[in-house]
Amino acid sequence: MSNVRADLAEMVDVALWEWLSPHAARARVILVGANLDLVDVGVALTEDNTQLVQSWIEDGWLRHPTAEELSAWNANKEKEFTSLVIPPFVLAKLNF
Repeated sequence: MSNVRADLAEMVDVALWEWLSPHAARARVILVGANLDLVDVGVALTEDNTQLVQSWIEDGWLRHPTAEELSAWNANKEKEFTSLVIPPFVLAKLNF
């Protein structure tokens, strides 16, 4: 029996914007707020916890990048994010 949380935790990695930008162009990058853990979000999506995910969206903790963010990151393709792929999406958290 697989442990979803442990499996997802092993998949968390650092990604450069250069690698994420093609996914963002297809609206597949979801930014995860600072107060949320990538693995928690990944588990919620994997387990189809619609109510929890919807509450995060409504609170602004899960969202697509803004046009301004995309422009800034396209100018700095070396910008680093912590990321987790949950097909068809890529969860990304900005590294400061």
